[in-house]
Amino acid sequence: MLCIKCGAELQDPEYCSACGTDIKIYKKLIRLSNTYYNMGLEKARVRNLSGAVRDLRYSLKLNKEHISARNLLGLIYFETGEVVSALTEWIISKNLEPNKNIADEYIREVQNNPARLETINQTIKKYNQSLLYCQQGSDDLAVIQLKKVLSLNPKLVKAHQLLALLYIQTEEYERAGRELRRALAIDRTDNLTLHYLEELELRMGRPANTGKKTSRDEKEKERGKNPDVISYTSGNETIIMPSTYKDNTGMNVVLNLVIGLVVGVALMWFLVIPAKIRSVRSETNQEIVEYSDQISAKQAEINSLQKELTALQTERAEEEEKPDTAVNYEKLIEAYTASQAEDGETALAALNEVDPEQLSEQAQAIYNQIYGPLHMEEVKGWFDEGSAAYTAGNHDEAIEKLERVTAVEEDYEDGYAMYYLARAYEAKQEAEKALPLFKRFVELHPGTERARYSNQAINRIQPGGRQGQQPQQPQQPETPADPTQSEPPQQ
Repeated sequence: MLCIKCGAELQDPEYCSACGTDIKIYKKLIRLSNTYYNMGLEKARVRNLSGAVRDLRYSLKLNKEHISARNLLGLIYFETGEVVSALTEWIISKNLEPNKNIADEYIREVQNNPARLETINQTIKKYNQSLLYCQQGSDDLAVIQLKKVLSLNPKLVKAHQLLALLYIQTEEYERAGRELRRALAIDRTDNLTLHYLEELELRMGRPANTGKKTSRDEKEKERGKNPDVISYTSGNETIIMPSTYKDNTGMNVVLNLVIGLVVGVALMWFLVIPAKIRSVRSETNQEIVEYSDQISAKQAEINSLQKELTALQTERAEEEEKPDTAVNYEKLIEAYTASQAEDGETALAALNEVDPEQLSEQAQAIYNQIYGPLHMEEVKGWFDEGSAAYTAGNHDEAIEKLERVTAVEEDYEDGYAMYYLARAYEAKQEAEKALPLFKRFVELHPGTERARYSNQAINRIQPGGRQGQQPQQPQQPETPADPTQSEPPQQ
């Protein structure tokens, strides 16, 4: 035996000599687990399978590595038709003890028979389908499915029990009794089967079996109590005859014939026709089930094809959305060639059609090397055009060009772009756009002449200011100062 803590071989019965762990309780659990295993084994030998399952589960609860108990539990599951549970126990056993484990043979015996595996799969599907039919109230369909299940796996105790329960519900007591007896032949002490059997006997009006037998004298005594018969003994024979004799006349004969005809018709109506109706209904239900299976198979195939079609369409859409990498490199080469020829306009137009994220690192470096100077030249052109438009009094064009500049660089040319843009908005009397620009300029360039004008503009146009006062107009058009100068020309 190995120590549960360090895995060393145990030499002393009280503690581990390697790590000093107390193993008395552990050994007690092992002995108790072996005891429950032996009890389960004895019950399995007399086909008390339910009791054996309970003992073996408790044994495994005390010692989950009890290989013999787990293998025996799998065999009992296999015997009662629960092949999936049996394979589960054997696979766990094999993982716990890979070497010289008889569970390998059990698993190999099942896996080497593909037909057997397919039968198990069909059994599980049909049993689950029968449960679904029961929940939906389709008892006839459930009975058909359970019969198919038992034809594939006659040892499935749960199927026998469910079929018997359905027969009890439809008052087919003889069939229910047969199914319960078949279940008891597999597991003699199953509590659920015994409970159903007791319920069946109560419904059939049979008294519980107390073990008392009616004696022959009591039967004879009961028979002698009938006042309509006379019995006497002649030698070794007992003769029983009616106490009165009735003469059958012609009318009685006719009456008996009519009664017999009526009884025959009634028997045909109540016995033959219902049986025929049940037969036709059973055939119809069978066809419905077959058509349903076919429809389910076709629907599954349609769903599979639909998923494949959706995946192909998605893949195609993704391929179409991917940018053409070759086009990016062609445009980059065109921009590089134009920049070498000092054709900035052509180079910038080509670069605007390039997606830099689709380029390699070296190509991105070339892109940045070309685009940086060209873009700044483009920004400078926007600023020059915007400032010229402002000077010329064309405020709409000035706003369009200067907004491009401030979107790229807010404080371009020491704030001239922002300042002219605010002045253009002020000239167009769009105070809600000019006000934040004036405030931002004061924050960036305090103490300048432009900041002084901006404060005056803020006081005029902000709420509470002097709204009626017109902005000061320059006597001469403003021109951008040299970037080296810190102040603009005075107005």
